[in-house]
Amino acid sequence: MYRIPVLCLMLSLQSSLAAQDTIIDLKQTFRYNINHTIDPIVVDGKVEEATWKQAQIGTDFWQKVPYFESGADPRTEVMLSYDDKNLYIAAICYQTEPIVSTSLKRDQYWDNDGIAVVLDPLNTRTYSFLFGTSAVGVQWDAERSQTSDINSDWSNKWYVETQVTDEYWSAEFAIPLRILRYDPSRTEWGLNFVRNIQYCNEYHNWTAVPEGFWPPDAAFAGTLTWNEPPQKQTGNFNLIPYATTSVSQQQGDQVKSKFNVGLDGKVAVTSSLNLDLTINPDFSQVEVDELVTNLTRFNIFLPEKRNFFLENANIFGGFGNGSSRPFFSRRIGLDANLQAVPILYGARLTGNIAPTTRLGVMNVQTSTSDLSLGQNQSAIAINQQIGRSFIQGMVVNRQAFDGGNLVEGDYGRNAGLEALYASDNGQWAAWAGGHLSFKPDIEAESSFANLGFNFTNTNWEVLSDFNVIDKNFYADLGFVNRIDNYDAARDTIVRVGYNSSYTSIDYKIRPRTGKIATHRFGLENQLVLNSDWTFNERYNRIRYFMSFRNTAEFKIRFNLNDLDLLFPFSFTGAVPLPAGRYSTADLNVEFESDERKPLSYSLSVKTGGFYNGNLTQLKGSINYRVQPWGNFSIGYQFNDLDFPEPYGNSLITAVVSKVEIGFSRNLLWTTLFQYVDQSDFVGINSRLQWRFSPMSDIFLVYIDNYDILEPTLNNGRLGTNNRALILKASYWY
Repeated sequence: MYRIPVLCLMLSLQSSLAAQDTIIDLKQTFRYNINHTIDPIVVDGKVEEATWKQAQIGTDFWQKVPYFESGADPRTEVMLSYDDKNLYIAAICYQTEPIVSTSLKRDQYWDNDGIAVVLDPLNTRTYSFLFGTSAVGVQWDAERSQTSDINSDWSNKWYVETQVTDEYWSAEFAIPLRILRYDPSRTEWGLNFVRNIQYCNEYHNWTAVPEGFWPPDAAFAGTLTWNEPPQKQTGNFNLIPYATTSVSQQQGDQVKSKFNVGLDGKVAVTSSLNLDLTINPDFSQVEVDELVTNLTRFNIFLPEKRNFFLENANIFGGFGNGSSRPFFSRRIGLDANLQAVPILYGARLTGNIAPTTRLGVMNVQTSTSDLSLGQNQSAIAINQQIGRSFIQGMVVNRQAFDGGNLVEGDYGRNAGLEALYASDNGQWAAWAGGHLSFKPDIEAESSFANLGFNFTNTNWEVLSDFNVIDKNFYADLGFVNRIDNYDAARDTIVRVGYNSSYTSIDYKIRPRTGKIATHRFGLENQLVLNSDWTFNERYNRIRYFMSFRNTAEFKIRFNLNDLDLLFPFSFTGAVPLPAGRYSTADLNVEFESDERKPLSYSLSVKTGGFYNGNLTQLKGSINYRVQPWGNFSIGYQFNDLDFPEPYGNSLITAVVSKVEIGFSRNLLWTTLFQYVDQSDFVGINSRLQWRFSPMSDIFLVYIDNYDILEPTLNNGRLGTNNRALILKASYWY
């Protein structure tokens, strides 16, 4: 095991204390005074207006990656101003090396030369809006909160243009004040900037964000000072009507045509409280999920991508943890078999009702069909900030309806309360929470409790989390992992409660010279006990990650696994593996090449024991980029499961290929091909998007999916599962 010298521990403690002093002083040290402009600003990326010549210049950025250092080079200059409608931002990014622009697709930010602003309008140091642009003017917007990572699926209507010269590239932003949730009485907002420089693989930020933290975190923002705060915006609403027409065919059916209309709306109830409405929504334009091979006994977690559920999604989704979430919006609009059902309407009221109090209220109604009852699905959540700490509570309800009649005894409800303590310097956090579920005729063993802490500084990251989940804890609108266990002998699902603990410890070294940017040494342990506290599962992991200055990465993991399988289970379709104890070890090695080059690749090899057999896994992908308009990628996965007789052998493969072509920033074509033999699925999803006006689109989507009816080597046959051609137009008014 890697041994850390006493000197390293002393240096780590010293850097921790230094970081603490720096973090506390950020609000006072980094201040920008913004002034009102009466001169018009033309958003063309040229930064020529008189307003910019009179504005304060924010510069002297800090280097964030590959290591923490003042005096970032090349130089960056930022300026801000505003009028009655917009917040304006200008940036001059000095750079004589060629610009790296990997894509013309919106929200592809981190792999490009670019600059982004971090705005915390309520100055709570817990929530921020992010607006960024690549050097060629591709927009990126997102939101980030203390309870969730960056949500790049959130989008809104704003404007940016850029210009590239021999010595620098520049950008001008116009962000409508009405899309920012702010308090007109506040004279100070949180502010930061982060710049990506791909040729040297560096990230710079305006404030001195300590090495162990990431600039989008509002905890490390400076201060944007208003002499005259922007006034409350009136008439702040957006209507987004849409219309779709489609022709489709399912297996054995005739070709059917369909026409559909609907409406989405956004209404600012106050400057910091937003109402989202949807009537008869259609999500055909949403980017399709990439299927994955699942070699576990449990379900997997896929992210929400539907726009209606995205803004302030953390108010509802920030409860629980990865193994158990009482609310998960992807469950809305699905029946018991996880098949999509139409949503009739939805309403979400989210935002701040006070400077330190966030509220979320949601109600969605799905329709009744021949195969499923209609469902009314509601959630209420409230979050009270106390400094950077908070207390939050939530109530969730699912109620079945048959037509317009309530169905007695068909409901699922959850209630929960959580608290988090976060130190002012961002290094310490501790949390605790408790949740209950309510179902007909179930009165016992229906709770979920969670407790944990983490510590982060320049060199160390330590996380420990503990869960107790009862077998009768249901989350009809959530995601609960491991509870449902498939018993292959009886072909049934058995619910089993469990208690789990997870601990990880990481130590990082960042050399100042040489080809290696970061060494990362880590230990992981997960222990799962049955509800009676008897042993169920454990894995221990030793890992080492090496990051190179040219963006390449090398990773190696060694795992020790020990499992008491409760029920027979089969991965091959042969005789199920018997219940009992299994102890295995495996090794996983990965390499990712320099992603800045036109041709990049990744390769992963895993080999070792798998239950009472062996697993050999190979994953590889190749990506070819034609800057900035094209990305062409193909990935292959090979899993060779070899069990002793009579438990069978299996070769599980998957191929995913993606083509992205940007004819311009506003005309994009994306095609995804997937073959996953574990799911007996072959499919193509091809989408042409024309953004004819900001946030207003016309989509042409072609879907062609097949089931593999006889997946044999010599006699494979495909059956049409779903084929459709969809035309959708939406206009942001």
